[in-house]
Amino acid sequence: MKKNSESLPREIWVMVCAAFSIALGYGIVAPVIPQFAKSFDVSNFAATLVVSAFAFMRLSFAPVSGWMSRRFGERNMFMTGILLVSLSSFSSFFATDYYHLLVYRGMGGIGSVTFSVAAMSLIFRWAPAGARGRASAVYGSGFLLGHIIGPVIGAFLAPLGFRPPFAIYGVFLLCAASIVKFNIPRHPDFEKSGEARDSDSHTEDAPPAGAEKSEKPHRAGEKESSAAGREIFTVREALRMLYFRLILIVSFAHGWTNMGVRVAVAPLLAASIVNAPGWLAGGLLATFAVGNGIALLICGKWSDIYGRRPLILWGLFISGIFTVGMGNVTNSWILLGMSLAAGYGTGLLQPAQQGAVADIIGGRAGETVVSTFQQAGDFGQILGPVVAGLLIDHGGFAVTYDASAGILLAVALIWLLCDRRRRRS
Repeated sequence: MKKNSESLPREIWVMVCAAFSIALGYGIVAPVIPQFAKSFDVSNFAATLVVSAFAFMRLSFAPVSGWMSRRFGERNMFMTGILLVSLSSFSSFFATDYYHLLVYRGMGGIGSVTFSVAAMSLIFRWAPAGARGRASAVYGSGFLLGHIIGPVIGAFLAPLGFRPPFAIYGVFLLCAASIVKFNIPRHPDFEKSGEARDSDSHTEDAPPAGAEKSEKPHRAGEKESSAAGREIFTVREALRMLYFRLILIVSFAHGWTNMGVRVAVAPLLAASIVNAPGWLAGGLLATFAVGNGIALLICGKWSDIYGRRPLILWGLFISGIFTVGMGNVTNSWILLGMSLAAGYGTGLLQPAQQGAVADIIGGRAGETVVSTFQQAGDFGQILGPVVAGLLIDHGGFAVTYDASAGILLAVALIWLLCDRRRRRS
C-alpha cells in the first residue's frame, strides 16, 4: 500500500471552481433538454437525438480539439470552448423549432469537447505523479457537486418553463470562463503552443515515480524523457497497449449508459410515471450525482493506493446492476434509491479510468491520447440515446434500461478476462 500526501497545486483548485460553475448550470438545464425537445411534438427517438447530437459533435471534433490544445495552448482552448457552449445555450433559449434546438445543441458539443480535452490535459500536467487519481477525483467532484445542486435548483425553476434554464446555464458558463481568466492569468507557459512548450524544461515531466507495477503497462520501445522537454506520446503507441484498449471499451460503455442513456431517458421516464412529482426528473439526476460524490470521497485516493483495476470492475458491476433495477420499478422513492446506487458505482469508475489514462501517458505530451479516450465515451454517448429512443418507442423503458445495463456488465466481463490475460503475459 502506498501513502499519498502530495498536495495539489492551486491551479487545480481553480479548475475545480470552474467545473462547479459549469456543472451547476448544466444540472439546471439537463432535466429539461429532452422534455423541451418533446414540446415540439416529436417522438421519444427525436427527443433523445438532441442528446446524441451534442455527443456526436463532441466525437467529430475530438481529434481537432487535441491538436488545437497543443497548437494554441490549453488555457486558450479551455476559454474558447466554454464561450462556445455559452453561445449555444443562449441560442437554445431562442430556439423556435426542433431543428434549431438540434443545431444549437450540436454547436455546444464542439465547445464542450474543446474545453474538456484542454482541462484534462492541464489537470494531468499539473497533478503530482503520485496523485493523478486524486487530482482527477477532485476535479470531478467540482462537476458532481454542481450536478447535485443544479437539478435541485432546476426543480424550483420548473414553473418558469423550459427556456429559462438555458439562459441560466449560459450565465454560469460565463462565470466559469471568468474564474479561469482572472485566477489563472496569462503566462508564457500557457499561451504558447504545445510544440513550443515541449522545448522547455518542466519539473512535472518526470516519469510517475512509485506507480503500481501491476497497474503500469509495459511501454515497448519507450524513450527516456530528456531534460530538454517532453516526448510526444501518440495514439498509435497507446493503441498497441491492451490496457489502453480496455480503457477505451470501458469509456464507451460509460458514455453509452451513464452519460448518454441516463441523461436522455431519466427525464422521459419521470414524465411517463402516473402521478409522479414534478421534481422527479431533476431528483433522479441529483441523486445519481450524490452517489457519485459519495464514491469520490473515497475512491479518488483509493485508486492511487490500491490501483485502478478493482475500482473499474466494481464500478461497472454496481452501476450495471442498479441500472437494471431502474427500468423495472415505478415507485418514485425506489427509483431515487436505484439512481443513488448507480451513481455510486459510476463514482468508483470515473477517477479510476481517468487515472489509468494518466498512468499510460506519464510525463509525456499526450493531448491526442486524452482526446481519443474521450472520443470512445462520446461514441457511446451518441449511440446510447439513439438506441434508447428506438427501444422506448417500440419496447418500453424496462427493455431500454435492461439493454443499457447489459452493456456495462458485458464490458466488466471483457475487462476481467482480458486483464487476466494481460497480467499473465
